[in-house]
Amino acid sequence: MLGSIIKEYNLPEGLSKETEEKILPPIIKQTTFKSPKGYSGTIYTDDHQTPVWFKTKDSELIPTVYTLWAAPFILPIVHTHPHVIEVLEGGADLMLPGSVPPFLSEIKKGSIVAIADTQDPLTCWAVGRSNLNLGQIQKVVGTTGVAVDVYHSHDDMLFRIAKSKIKPPKEPSLEIKFKEEVIEQQNGEQEQPEQKVTDQVEEETSIEQSTINGAEEQNNGPETQPETPTETEQAKDDVNELANVVDTLTVEDVDHFFKRSLLQTLTQDGIKLPMTSSEFMNHIIKNLASDFEQIQIKKTSWKKSAKFLKAMEKDKFLKLKGKGDDLTVVSSATKENNEELKNFVPYKVKKSKPTNAPTTNSKAQNNNNTLIAHKLYKPTNPLRPIFNDLNLVYADYFETNEVKEILNKYIAKNGLVNEKNKKQILLDDNLSCLVKNNETTLGRDKILTPFLSKFTEYYMLENPALPVEDQIHQEPVRGSIPQVKIITETKIGRKVVTRTFNFEPFGINADELSSELKVKCSGSSTIGQNVQNPKLTEVTVQGPHSKIVIELLTKKYGLNSNWISFDDKSKPKKKRS
Repeated sequence: MLGSIIKEYNLPEGLSKETEEKILPPIIKQTTFKSPKGYSGTIYTDDHQTPVWFKTKDSELIPTVYTLWAAPFILPIVHTHPHVIEVLEGGADLMLPGSVPPFLSEIKKGSIVAIADTQDPLTCWAVGRSNLNLGQIQKVVGTTGVAVDVYHSHDDMLFRIAKSKIKPPKEPSLEIKFKEEVIEQQNGEQEQPEQKVTDQVEEETSIEQSTINGAEEQNNGPETQPETPTETEQAKDDVNELANVVDTLTVEDVDHFFKRSLLQTLTQDGIKLPMTSSEFMNHIIKNLASDFEQIQIKKTSWKKSAKFLKAMEKDKFLKLKGKGDDLTVVSSATKENNEELKNFVPYKVKKSKPTNAPTTNSKAQNNNNTLIAHKLYKPTNPLRPIFNDLNLVYADYFETNEVKEILNKYIAKNGLVNEKNKKQILLDDNLSCLVKNNETTLGRDKILTPFLSKFTEYYMLENPALPVEDQIHQEPVRGSIPQVKIITETKIGRKVVTRTFNFEPFGINADELSSELKVKCSGSSTIGQNVQNPKLTEVTVQGPHSKIVIELLTKKYGLNSNWISFDDKSKPKKKRS
């Protein structure tokens, strides 16, 4: 494995054992992983469960930031501004205007590179693949495009697999040590990797290389006694669990995400106060910018939304009114009177919630628990060229009006409006592949439908009367909005029953529904498997009670009548004359 790494990244031969162990520890464990986005591959960890290398099925071996902290000479480094590092940690790629030239001539499109900031030019905070021939670019002012597609960054899930908290060395070094028998032959070559950044870093930022030993000891950690078979097996299970993205965050980590989301909300969302606490928390959840299932208010030190808001009031970010859980956010701090807001650097948000949150008026109209449905769309592979052209986040969810806006932006950017007939759009290669039409022009209205069909449909149900943590869905659900099925039919012996099923997607509990129908219908009710689909649970009540069931679903559970399907099979069909 070490040999393939040396060959892949064009490292010199004859390295000392100390240098080799910085690149690849002597003891390596491996496990497979599969991310929520469908990527799979292998993670390599050292004896202390610290991830040191990783690869996907289609990629070469890629070092983690832990490895680059000890051996920054492995990859060419692309520099950026210090405040951009936090944006990268939020899941964003490095844009060309955010990078800092000059770039090393060896960086070509497809090269694996590390990312560091200009204030600490040898401490790498992210790893990715160059999206451009950066070595040929001299200026970035006024440019557009992605410079580096970021694969892994500090503080992401891969980073958190490490059991111990490892910090970067205070004085990282590009020094490479060689075996004694080849030092004379390699004379001067140990300084060659340092040449990679001499064009990028001024002399005063050069670092004494002799102080790395202490940092190496910190990275490598103390020597441990051999693990017992039970401990080894447990460690392997732990890595497998983490590698399969069942990542466990500390309470402090989750607190940090919520605090950062508050700053994002106050600086970017343009909210109008006063606002109810549940509506304000909708903004907080939307701005969490993460797919971790662990990032829920229940996993914070505050446990409840009300306590979180009161803590933020104590920190002078908010001013609240009300008692207990019934709170209203009256006002908030601003950049002018809060230093932390003033210095906050916004990040890209991976939308998992609809952007058009209901206003105070809409909630006032929904005090009867009426559910609001949000139809969302997620792009599929055929749309990648268009999203790349517009520099849009491919993993986002979009509402119908946003999908139309994306199409309009693409048409406008590429000048595809027919000047002779403004209603006609010129079909370029990307649009032709989507609409599958041999024509060179097509009406804008005829492009939208096939364009929309390339998105995968999702939905979310929201109850404005409930706190955010008690909402039915925390993430969008694939598919169209389901329907509750109600069937009234006659059983053997002329007994009429009413069966109700497919209510679980709306957060309805079968036991609760059965108990309520038993009282309202003044008859017995049972819970069992649906005959047509055993995976579904159905509640059966004696008698023709479809009206009672529909009234209960709409008034108590807030369902729209369009989400309910009723079929009366109790009445015999009329014979044709």
